Amino acid sequence: MTTPKIALKVIVAPGTGHVVEAPPVLCASNHSVDYTCGSCGTILLHADESQIYGLLIHCKNCGSYNATEQ
Repeated sequence: MTTPKIALKVIVAPGTGHVVEAPPVLCASNHSVDYTCGSCGTILLHADESQIYGLLIHCKNCGSYNATEQ
């Protein structure tokens, strides 16, 4: 069985606020859904669907900023 993947929304670099970097992959749950960079497709986060809100992730592979659901 393949792990479901959801592409995150690419946003403009935030002027303020807390941003985490990945990879390495951030893990919030037992690998239920792979959240990927909306620009390059790199896996950034393992979490249950709709588990993480308001997290900003900077992709170290391509430099894009990604947002989880608000």
